[in-house]
Amino acid sequence: MDNLTTEPRAAREIVKMMGYKSLFEYIPEMEISVPDTDRKNSLDKIAYYYRSEEIVLSDLYIGYAISLYRYTIPKVVADTMQALGNLWPQKNVPKYISREDLLSRIKKMCSMGMLRRFVYQHGGNNIVLYSVTAEFAKIIYQALKLNTDARYEKDMIPPVEIVEKAAASLISSELMKSPNLSKFNFMPEYRDDAGRITFNARIHHILNGEEFVTLVEPLFTRVDLKRFTELEWEKYLKRKIKALKGYMEFLSCEKKKKVQLIIVCEDTEDFKKAATLVCTYFQDYMLPQIYFSGEGALKSGSNNINNSVVWITSVRQDETHQGMKIPGSVSSQFAYEFF
Repeated sequence: MDNLTTEPRAAREIVKMMGYKSLFEYIPEMEISVPDTDRKNSLDKIAYYYRSEEIVLSDLYIGYAISLYRYTIPKVVADTMQALGNLWPQKNVPKYISREDLLSRIKKMCSMGMLRRFVYQHGGNNIVLYSVTAEFAKIIYQALKLNTDARYEKDMIPPVEIVEKAAASLISSELMKSPNLSKFNFMPEYRDDAGRITFNARIHHILNGEEFVTLVEPLFTRVDLKRFTELEWEKYLKRKIKALKGYMEFLSCEKKKKVQLIIVCEDTEDFKKAATLVCTYFQDYMLPQIYFSGEGALKSGSNNINNSVVWITSVRQDETHQGMKIPGSVSSQFAYEFF
């Protein structure tokens, strides 16, 4: 489907295109590597370039934009720089930097120890994701007082979580581009009975005097059998869904806030599994607040987020899995358009 369109699409068409030309998908037993040049001495490199006055303000904002998503691509960084510049007009965010100059600077920042590349194979090609080193994350906070993830262990998450975060960055960055953006919180935390859990993103918009809170959470359901059993991954996904439900209920308690959730799926089969979890563990009245999208849905909808989501309008009992519910029908109408 190369003749992409911005015309309203039927829900079944959006679901069908969930996996359209997706680069960020979990391939069984995939590994994601870090080039040798990116692995060591980040602090020494940064200190050297700082003393040489080769680190500039734009580097800090580029790093901050990347740190929001943890793993992402230059296109998302460029869109986010534009969004940050619009949100903070009083700051010197380089929102007009060209894609070519941005990519050139990102490559330089990798050699300077500020960014790290994560590489995997997809269809015979190298797919490169960028992340902020722990050392540079601390410098961003010290210099700009903007919260970043400076934990060293953030680079140790399994491949399935790396690619799902990259996919989610595409959805989140589209919401960030809205002229109605008011604030955002990446990596918001919530505590449930099992302890603390960190979610992907919470993005706020103001529309007609009302505040809309949108959670963006990836939910890739395929199991990395090199690291987990199917039972362990199923337990993890169930806990995540239940915690999302609790977090949405918690946020909804605050008056004048409309809370909704966008679940980022990998493809059509992934949507079916994720939707089954949502139908089973969320109350029916919450379903209109929960949307599903994916990299392929966004690409095939010309990157129009309002034309790339579906929500469940009815549920029915799954005869093959006792106690589970599955979608009976879906709709592609977004309740609130942010653009």
